[in-house]
Amino acid sequence: MTQRLTTERSAHRQEELGAALDGVRAWPSRKARQWTIEAVALAKQDAAIQAIVASGSAVRDVANSDDLDLVLVYRERRPCLRRPPVGVDLQQLEETEVPRKLADGHDFLSWAVRFGRPLFEREQWWSRLRANWNHRLSLPSAAEARKRARRAQQLHKEMLSLGDHDAATENYIAMLTQLARAALSDVGVLPRSRPELADQLRSIGNQPLADRLDDALTHRYG
Repeated sequence: MTQRLTTERSAHRQEELGAALDGVRAWPSRKARQWTIEAVALAKQDAAIQAIVASGSAVRDVANSDDLDLVLVYRERRPCLRRPPVGVDLQQLEETEVPRKLADGHDFLSWAVRFGRPLFEREQWWSRLRANWNHRLSLPSAAEARKRARRAQQLHKEMLSLGDHDAATENYIAMLTQLARAALSDVGVLPRSRPELADQLRSIGNQPLADRLDDALTHRYG
């Protein structure tokens, strides 16, 4: 009887965790999914963790997603987590940092508030944050995006000279992504995830940049 109850409880916990992760539409790997399940399970036990939110193309209805962006908000004490696997980009923020960063126009965090999917939140922490900030988020800085694009362009050239074509391709895509974000911010449009940028560019009449980005992503995914 005890063993059966233990098994049933374990199965129920797995079902709960699986439901919590429904907001993620595309996982970069099984390791990324398992790591995230463990992080959400820890959050339920660790009172310091206020929220875990999935963001990026993994939570959007797109054909391909290479990674999963996660925001973890904690109170006072940074939680002890296993190192995330390749494909999981984790940003941990103390809760008092969050409103300050949003006020400063923090790109990653602003995108998570607008489009992210909470995998865990304690006492509606993330829902309350979104209600307070969703209609006063800043657009990404076009000037900063162009600065990042120039940096990625330089790295692209350096990687080509070294014969590292994979790294060169990644930096070329990064350059086009930042140029797209700048172009959209220029006309007051909030950039979405990378696979959605080309369609957004076409909607504002920037066909050439849309075609370049589409072509780069097509070659990347083969």
